[in-house]
Amino acid sequence: MITVLYFASIREHMGRGEDRLEAARDLTTVAALIRHLSETDSSFYELSQNPNPPLISVNQIFAETSSPITDGDEVGFFPPMTGG
Repeated sequence: MITVLYFASIREHMGRGEDRLEAARDLTTVAALIRHLSETDSSFYELSQNPNPPLISVNQIFAETSSPITDGDEVGFFPPMTGG
């Protein structure tokens, strides 16, 4: 099972705080997870089209789309940080 967490404005956009997905052979990287979520969830697809992509964590460590994921991992999506 892979736990996907949504934070702040992404949580509001998605209408929920988390998803739980069965680990699958094709879900081995963050990019594959993003592709899967974009294909199966219209709200996530809209999010993925934003020119400012969300920040990502795997097991509470900042990650890249190339980062590996495995069964039992927690993947978080955060809004991009802005400064002032």
